[in-house]
Amino acid sequence: MSKKNRIIFYKDFQYCFFTRNGGVSKKNFSSLNCSFNKGDNDLNVKKNREYVREKFCSKKKIILINQVHSNKIFFIDKITNQILSGDGIISDRKDLVLGVLTADCAPIVILGKKYFGIIHAGWKGVFSGIIENALNFFFEKGEYKEDIFVDVGPHLKKNSFEVKNDFLVNLKKQEINSEKYISSIKRKLYFDFSLLIADKIINCGIDNFNISKIDTFQNYNNFYSFRYYLKKGIKNCGRQISLVSIKDNYEIGIR
Repeated sequence: MSKKNRIIFYKDFQYCFFTRNGGVSKKNFSSLNCSFNKGDNDLNVKKNREYVREKFCSKKKIILINQVHSNKIFFIDKITNQILSGDGIISDRKDLVLGVLTADCAPIVILGKKYFGIIHAGWKGVFSGIIENALNFFFEKGEYKEDIFVDVGPHLKKNSFEVKNDFLVNLKKQEINSEKYISSIKRKLYFDFSLLIADKIINCGIDNFNISKIDTFQNYNNFYSFRYYLKKGIKNCGRQISLVSIKDNYEIGIR
C-alpha cells in the first residue's frame, strides 16, 4: 500500500485521509502524529500539523473539535476559539478546513452540493446515531440524497475487531442484530464495523458511498492503530488526521 498522503478531488471539494507517514514524531508516535494530548512532544505535533496544512491547503484555517465518542454534530458558520466537544463538523465556508483525528475509528467525509462535513465515528458514536445525525443535517439544509457522496476512510476491520460478550449486550440495547454483525472464529467474537456503517448510510437513503478496505490494525506501519499498540502493552499512540474543504480555485480534478 502506498505511504503517500494523497489528496482526493471530488466535484467542488477536496479531502485527504492522511497516513502516519511524513512527519517528525518518534517511536510509537512516528511520524505524522497530529494529536496534542496523547503524550507526544508538542513541538513535533505543531510541525506535523504545519506539514499537513502545507500539503492540503496553506491559506485556510483547520477546524478540529474535542472528540468524545458522541453523536453530536456542530455546524461551523464562523471562526471561533471556543472549544467544541462532539464528533462531527459541517460547514459551507470556503475559508475553512474541517478535520478529525483517528486511530482505528472511522473518519467519514460527507459531501453535498453546497455543504461538506466530516465525522469521527467510533462504535459508540455509530451506535448512538452520529451518521444519521450528520446526514439529517444535510437533508435539513436542503441537500438532496442523490447529490450526497460519503467516503469512509481507513478503520478497524472485521478480522481485527475482536469483542467480548459485553459488547453483545450493547448491540442488543441498540436493537442491532448481532447475528448479522458478529462472527465467531475459533471461539473468538469479531464485529463487522464496516458493514454496520454501510447499513447506516444505506438506511439514510444514500446510494453513492465508498468504504475503505484498509484495516488500520493490519496496516499499523502506515496508520496508527490504538488496538495494535494496546495489544503490545502500549497505552498511548499517535492519531492520523483526515481533512475536507471546498476545493481551492486553482485546483482541478474530479475523482
